[in-house]
Amino acid sequence: MMPYKCKEARKAYDKTYKKINKEKIKAYREANRKKNNEYGKAYREANRKKILAQKKIYYEVNKEEVAYLNKVWRQNNKDKVSASTAKRKALKLEQIPIYLRDCPKEKRRIDQVYKLREVFTKITGVQHHVDHMWPLSNGGPHWSGNLQIITAKENLSKNDKVDPSIKATIQEMLIEEEKMRYDQY
Repeated sequence: MMPYKCKEARKAYDKTYKKINKEKIKAYREANRKKNNEYGKAYREANRKKILAQKKIYYEVNKEEVAYLNKVWRQNNKDKVSASTAKRKALKLEQIPIYLRDCPKEKRRIDQVYKLREVFTKITGVQHHVDHMWPLSNGGPHWSGNLQIITAKENLSKNDKVDPSIKATIQEMLIEEEKMRYDQY
């Protein structure tokens, strides 16, 4: 490595090196992925306060840009925002079944329902909502088996009404889901 007197020369050298050695760098990263991930995790844990302070300073200096980028991200990822909002609300109400709280398959299922809702809205031009058939406000679980996609108009007129037979079916399905989860272990 050559000593450089200015940052621009160093950046130019690094850019050229990366371009020339693209495959070599990729192979190194793949071979050392686990080691690098562990190192990064240990560094973040050891320097948590320092990292948080740096983030806070960056945010203060770039408040408007950060707000704009967050807004753009939310507009481009409405399905993720909706899924996250629903999960946060359900956690607050403690209505995600315990055995499903950290389940990646269940998270994927819920995310897919919210993505599908976005597709329905785009295709039909009519606003759609993801509805809890057995509403959270009425004690229903935040679970993929309790979700349906309906028009916003239908959802808003439905309020927190639930047919007792639907409630019973969902309770039975939840019991089956729990049995399947525990049978895996």
